[in-house]
Amino acid sequence: MLAEMPQTRKSHMDIPIDNSQFASPEDLILQSAYFADVFMTRRLLDAMPGMVLVLNCYRQIVFANRAFCQLSGRSDTESLLGMLVGDVLLCNVAMNSRDGCGTGESCETCGALMAMISGLHGEESVQECMLTCQDGAVVQHLTLRVWSAPLSYDDEKFTVLAGTDISHERRRLALEKTFFHDILNLVASIRGFAELMEIDEDIDPLHVSRRIQMASQRIIEEIDAQRVLLAVEKGELNVDNNLLASKDILRDIVELYGGHDLARERSLQIDDTSVATFFVSDSTLLRRILGNMVKNALEASPTGDVVTLGVDITEEELHFWVHNTSVIQGIYQQRIFQRDFSTKGSGRGLGTYSMKLLGHFLSGNVHFVSSPGRGTRFTLSLPADLPPTTSV
Repeated sequence: MLAEMPQTRKSHMDIPIDNSQFASPEDLILQSAYFADVFMTRRLLDAMPGMVLVLNCYRQIVFANRAFCQLSGRSDTESLLGMLVGDVLLCNVAMNSRDGCGTGESCETCGALMAMISGLHGEESVQECMLTCQDGAVVQHLTLRVWSAPLSYDDEKFTVLAGTDISHERRRLALEKTFFHDILNLVASIRGFAELMEIDEDIDPLHVSRRIQMASQRIIEEIDAQRVLLAVEKGELNVDNNLLASKDILRDIVELYGGHDLARERSLQIDDTSVATFFVSDSTLLRRILGNMVKNALEASPTGDVVTLGVDITEEELHFWVHNTSVIQGIYQQRIFQRDFSTKGSGRGLGTYSMKLLGHFLSGNVHFVSSPGRGTRFTLSLPADLPPTTSV
């Protein structure tokens, strides 16, 4: 039985994906037979641990090995015949695009799509693809390394697409960046301050002591951030709810990150309209989320810019937010909360991902808006468990 044919699509990348250009059901069956009839080839491909696909010139699946069928939750290639990869895997970008896989603005940043296009153009390619697959309430984050190669058979052009899950490799790189780069630099700064006290008699020891304390605190935070993230992903995190004061939380964040290296030549301030209220939550996780918001905002802000924190309240929710004037490009907005996705290079991409993940543990939700003229505002919405008060 053939899969339902995709609807009319428009692409940002000059790909032939209009309904009138899709292969007919008869052609799909014939193309599938090219690969299904080669007994030994199918057995070899099914034995491979990584996914292997053959796509026709319209990016439709005509063959899938056992590994891809298992990844997609399908029993065999027949049920996938004629479908597009992102639609099969329930990619959240494809699902949120009106016309499905390959048509969303963020699809332009998809490594798998880039690899497919290279194959269709007769070129081999190796790309990485960050994929968030959502089936109801179940969310799965995948980081795939994808290889593509052109294939001609019986005067028809195909693309062979192979992939393997490298999520563990990305996690290792992120840990290496944290422990071998950030923490090493912080430890070096502590040693430098200690040496300075020995060679400069005129230096204020109280000032140096404070700098050492700040660097030590950041080391503790970096280590604890990784510990918390690993506990969250394993489902082993314990939430410790307590009565908190909204403005105290904001003041703590400003005090903690006001002296951060990222805050140099930038300002961090609390919005005057912020409400003062008591509420119940886990202070450690809440500060972790807001801290990531602030660090991202500071890093994205030009010299002299102001990053603003605030808190609003409605009848049912408390909204903590962080605003800066920079804008996130549209092609990246749907991928902001994907694990390992970052516009800042490899070994990054955990900050926004952990915000979203930790927000769920607080029974809340992290979201954002970003547009020219208004800048970018990340918000954590929490249940307002207690009525507001004006004295905090």
